[in-house]
Amino acid sequence: MTGGQAHPLPLLGECDSCGAANGVIFHHPDGQQEHYCPRCAQRYALYNAAYDQLEAGIREVVEAWVSIWGTIPGVVDLHEQLRQIGAQVEADYKTGCFDREGVQPFPRAA
Repeated sequence: MTGGQAHPLPLLGECDSCGAANGVIFHHPDGQQEHYCPRCAQRYALYNAAYDQLEAGIREVVEAWVSIWGTIPGVVDLHEQLRQIGAQVEADYKTGCFDREGVQPFPRAA
């Protein structure tokens, strides 16, 4: 493209996650485009599925909790409580309180 228009990424290229030469274009829901090799594309899909499952589970628990405790005066702000719980779970994870086998973050390109 010319005249100040964006240049599309080529269909094949280096994987933006691991650097493998066999990356194909991947379109993220937010509009970003990156190249992922088959291994990284699979890891990215599994990472998203795991995150979606975690979010759905947490949402179900929070909805049940709110239906019981949400109307009681003096209950601390739910947002702050979830932030604190998340911070504690992350700290416990980092100190080795959870089994880490198979758990690896997915590195997206900067």
